[in-house]
Amino acid sequence: MYHSLACALAQRGHQVHVICQAVGEAKDIIDNGVFVHRVGTNPRRYSAVARINYSFCAWLKLREIIKQCDIEIVETTYWGAEALLHSLRRRTPLIVRTDVSASDILRTRTYAGTKELLSLKLLSLLEGFTAKRADRVIAISNGMYTRAVEELHIDPGKVDIVPHAVDTAKYSYIESDVRERLGIPRDVPLVLFVGRLEARKGVHVLCQAIPEVIGSMPSARFVLVGRDTTTPQGGSVKSHITKQAERQGFSDNLALIDFMFPDELTVLYSACDVFVLPSLWEGFSMVVLEALACGKPVVATSVGGVPDIGLTPPSGIVVAPNNTKELTEAILALLSLNDEDKRLAARKNRELIESRFSIPGWVDKVVEVYEKALKNG
Repeated sequence: MYHSLACALAQRGHQVHVICQAVGEAKDIIDNGVFVHRVGTNPRRYSAVARINYSFCAWLKLREIIKQCDIEIVETTYWGAEALLHSLRRRTPLIVRTDVSASDILRTRTYAGTKELLSLKLLSLLEGFTAKRADRVIAISNGMYTRAVEELHIDPGKVDIVPHAVDTAKYSYIESDVRERLGIPRDVPLVLFVGRLEARKGVHVLCQAIPEVIGSMPSARFVLVGRDTTTPQGGSVKSHITKQAERQGFSDNLALIDFMFPDELTVLYSACDVFVLPSLWEGFSMVVLEALACGKPVVATSVGGVPDIGLTPPSGIVVAPNNTKELTEAILALLSLNDEDKRLAARKNRELIESRFSIPGWVDKVVEVYEKALKNG
């Protein structure tokens, strides 16, 4: 998301600097006209110490480029309180963009062990403190706006609702042989999930629904794309899913893929019959936008930005989180669409993304927020 924003701003003639976590050695590069500064050390999952180390290194780099390049706006994500130090003594306006937070990870028990639990509690406090000190807050959904105003007690006049956008050039329907490569015939119903294998994404709810779906459609196949994570007890989520599939007899209907690049994901979005995201909590659900951009009907839970999209059949169905029965019925309903409804869903979903969630319109709204911050700074 930030990559798309940075590149779009650079294309409009703005000087854009991005400070991000180093993978390997810290270094500076230029990517599509964007100055990228990789700092800190490789992070450990949900480690408060690693986040603080990165935040300190990012703050030092930020001070350097503000002085050298006359930076006018600093924007940061809510997650990890990355601009904590800048918020304490800022001379450059600060904008915090709300998204998934440490409190969401705690709420959905998406962590492993006491150490991660304590780190997340600390991160949650730091995130809220940083957001309260921002000049403006970008809420990526109506739900995030409510959280900012009612839970964090941020002045509503400082909060702007700006939903995420999707690159419509990158994400669009494309023909491929991916079904053949996965051993899935073209006439077999295919359901796709994309996201980390963790409790927050609701993969355990989906796995409860799979036997019910194949009970009605025995040939249906499910492809889950996402990195493995650990449970609060320390076990592998992927291993748990595999054992559950063996125990309940749907191993032959399931394929697990650890990671795919965006170009490969576009091919899978295009090849599936239904995309499903059964999350317990989300920020905005970018993968839902990506699937819609590829013209696919979507089943998603009513969390994050999903309610703001306005999905109705045959384009999609919104269900309650953690409700196996509703999830099963919605998947079966969209898998049963006739050819005419499938074509209608493909057209409507593409039009929806192009009209409401395209990059150019999104960047216009973000720039308006920047201008407000500069005017009031």
